[in-house]
Amino acid sequence: MKRWLTENLGWKLLSLAVAVALWLTFVNHPELVTSISVPIEYANVPADLEVTPESPERVRLEVRGPSHRIHQFETSSPAVVLDLKGIHKPCERTFRITSEHVKLPPGLTLVRAVPAQVRLKLERRVERRIPVRPHVVVPLGGFEIVSQVVEPAELPVVGPESRVRAVEVVETDPVELSPTAGEQTVSTQAFLRDPELRLAWNGGVTVRVKLVQRRPSSSPEGLRE
Repeated sequence: MKRWLTENLGWKLLSLAVAVALWLTFVNHPELVTSISVPIEYANVPADLEVTPESPERVRLEVRGPSHRIHQFETSSPAVVLDLKGIHKPCERTFRITSEHVKLPPGLTLVRAVPAQVRLKLERRVERRIPVRPHVVVPLGGFEIVSQVVEPAELPVVGPESRVRAVEVVETDPVELSPTAGEQTVSTQAFLRDPELRLAWNGGVTVRVKLVQRRPSSSPEGLRE
């Protein structure tokens, strides 16, 4: 009996120490279930396609595991990664969110994802030149615009095909004019109201406006029939 107890004593003590360490780890880090909202990221997006804004941007993940692993996961900037490899033309595609789409630390399991499925719509990326419409603020004092020219007259707009086709004009920031008759030149910036679209143009916009002051109408008094 004594020989059995002392045989391979070092290995037995090591096994005991490992068991105690594991037990302490389990006691100090109880298993929890928590919900974490994470963004959706896309891998291998085709260069000529865009994910439309109708697609969801975040997923809520319910994960189970030791508290220290959950904290590690929360601080690691987690994300759901959807691989678009193999998609080469505009389409709609549904992905079922599983643990394969999330990089979980050892010891964590994915209980569920909300939504459980993500449906993506991919459209062709197009570029189209759109007319620029300046937003000119006419000063008070009886002034009126007799001519205005904007340069460039058109700007290239890039984005999902359906949204680019729906744009009629590119607007400018308000152009404030001085209350002075004559020609004035103002530099300003163009912008798009649709946040999913962008301008393929790094420069500004120049607006040239010619103002005249209307003469007050005269109505002679004292002339009666």
